[in-house]
Amino acid sequence: MYRHLRLLFTSIVLILSVAFAAAQEQSPKSKRSTVGLVLQGGGALGLAHVGVITWLEEHHIPFDYIAGTSMGGLVGGVYATGHNAAEMRQIVNEIPWDQVMAGQTPFDALSFRRKEDARDYPNNLEFGLRKGLQFPEGFNSGQQVSLVLDKIALPYSEIKSFNDLPTPFACVATDLVSGKPKVFRSGSLSLALRSTMSLPGIFTPVRTKDAIYADGGLLQNIPVEVAKEMGADLTLAIHLAEAPVLPNASLSSFSVLGDSIAVMISANELLSMEKADILVSVPVQKWSALSFDDADAIIKAGYDAAAAKSKVLMTLAVDDATWNQYLADRAARRRTNPVPTFIAVDGVNGNLSRRVEEQMAGVVGKPLDFDQLDQDIMHLKGFGRFSVLSYQMVERNGQQGLLVKTEENTYGPPIVRPLILIDGSSLKNVTFNLGARVTFLDVGGFRSEWRNDVTLFSEYGLRSEYYHPFTPLTQWFVAPRGLIDSSPFYIYDNNKLLSTYRRNTGGGGLDVGYQFGTTGELRVGYEGGWERFARQTGNPNELPSVSGTFGDARIQYKLDRLDNAVIPRAGQNLQANFQWTNASPEAPRPYPSAEIVSQNYFRLNEPSSVFLSGYGGTTFDYATGLPQFSLGGSQRLVAYGVNELLMDKYFLFQAGYIRQLAKLPPLLGSGIYFLGVYEAAQVYGPPHTMVNKASGFPTDGAAGIVVNTIFGPVEAAYAYGDTGHRKFFFRVGRLF
Repeated sequence: MYRHLRLLFTSIVLILSVAFAAAQEQSPKSKRSTVGLVLQGGGALGLAHVGVITWLEEHHIPFDYIAGTSMGGLVGGVYATGHNAAEMRQIVNEIPWDQVMAGQTPFDALSFRRKEDARDYPNNLEFGLRKGLQFPEGFNSGQQVSLVLDKIALPYSEIKSFNDLPTPFACVATDLVSGKPKVFRSGSLSLALRSTMSLPGIFTPVRTKDAIYADGGLLQNIPVEVAKEMGADLTLAIHLAEAPVLPNASLSSFSVLGDSIAVMISANELLSMEKADILVSVPVQKWSALSFDDADAIIKAGYDAAAAKSKVLMTLAVDDATWNQYLADRAARRRTNPVPTFIAVDGVNGNLSRRVEEQMAGVVGKPLDFDQLDQDIMHLKGFGRFSVLSYQMVERNGQQGLLVKTEENTYGPPIVRPLILIDGSSLKNVTFNLGARVTFLDVGGFRSEWRNDVTLFSEYGLRSEYYHPFTPLTQWFVAPRGLIDSSPFYIYDNNKLLSTYRRNTGGGGLDVGYQFGTTGELRVGYEGGWERFARQTGNPNELPSVSGTFGDARIQYKLDRLDNAVIPRAGQNLQANFQWTNASPEAPRPYPSAEIVSQNYFRLNEPSSVFLSGYGGTTFDYATGLPQFSLGGSQRLVAYGVNELLMDKYFLFQAGYIRQLAKLPPLLGSGIYFLGVYEAAQVYGPPHTMVNKASGFPTDGAAGIVVNTIFGPVEAAYAYGDTGHRKFFFRVGRLF
């Protein structure tokens, strides 16, 4: 009897279990389909994904996998690391997109000698001679991008798989070595994100031991298949519908390159869109891939596109309990940043490695301050040796530390900075110079530099300096130098050319000095040689022709706290030079001279700044033979002609206004500016030239437009001064 009851009870349990299982299979809500969100690349247009994700969150639509390419990879990576839509929006708004896309190291982060390079050669061009003529692998090294990505990826530096992120993630890059797509699902998250965003020719590609990675959009810009391979039952792809190229469109070399790449990318996009289960198309025809200033509008376009697809998307929505569990699961997998207990350096060794450790030492033993961390990285970048520096956490001997990974420039040293100088102070006598600075690094020791400046055409010259610190880490240095130069010297009267002279100089000198960090330098030295100053055309009674030896001792101080090398908007520049000339072919006896330049810039708001500058020079009433100072030209007292005022004592004051009128695409330059200036000078004693209309208190005002291009600033302006001085002038190259 007992056995029969037990068999009956067992049968009932089995029947109920089977029935319950069958009911579970028939219930449509028993097990939801997993969703893979697929995000297309597209530069600034990819910010629309933030709007789509915002709408999905508001309507409780979860997704279990994310696959993205380029900007879609960046947005997807931010979400995958546990950030919600509101946090993503904040991250996007805090990114300095102009700096990220321009790829230039901030001027105030440069070392002092690199600041001198940027001011003397005011353009974004640089190439190397390491293995013949070599150009950088991209207009943008990706340093600013790397800082953004490293911060996002830092808590997940040592995860084994991207499946361990709060939301499983994958992104796609193109391996230029194999010619195949590379799907990142493990390894360094920061490296994966930087690889997927490396647009060829724009960003420097990411190198590893066996591969060179560029933007994944070249082969898979909408990686639907990747999401399916990750395990997604359904794929939700976000397509960015860009404006087509019209037959009558005006094209440039840059736009042809961009449109050609776009055609290639569009081909693989069509194949991917056909494979997507659900497609949301975002109309972004109003904007371009560089429209980061319109981030809010692009994000809204993504939100509106998702809302327009609500009938289909709401089939993926879940109830409150399921949604809350989804959020809880993501939050449980989110990680925080540990406190680093040591600094490690990868990629360099010796003194250069110690220099990195010294710069980063302040982060040890306390929670990471990312603003300070970014500044430290950029100061290392400003040293001029590295293409990119990145960071991640690493565990050694049971402790967490910060690993700084360095990549040195592949094209130099020696490093070449070219320069084009055109001075249109007189439209009838435009001068043109083509120059270059060639710098060899670590010649004779760490931080030693051999700098060579070459100038051709209106001026012919070669200047060379060997800068050698006393020890690898000290600020004291010695700097022997030499020069050979032949330059024209013009004399004008009311903007009419009177005479042309030629100054030929050959000689050298030796300085001993001290650098005050990245902002200042003090030098004491002596120089000497031979010079000849001779008239070529014009009145022989204006200035005498002389030749002979020269020699002088000097003390020179420089302070540079400006925020920009080309068009400063804030900060101070101070130069003071005292000189004792003990030998001169034109002076009857030794004489002293001194000159001070003080430039001060004050930012009023984002587009506008004012500046106040003062200049002064004197020979302390000593007889010098030839005049030591001049005013007139395209930089100081601009309504007057070049060297129209020559004197041994003067003061000049400038008050000016700078306003940015428009921005240029990062690949072309920084912007278009209005520049206005008022000048007043005091000339002591009779001028050396026979200037009939020049007063002892000359004044003028000028207004013009400056276009700051990657090749250097271009200015066109009109100046109006006292005693009938007025002119239109232009210049290419140095402005201040």
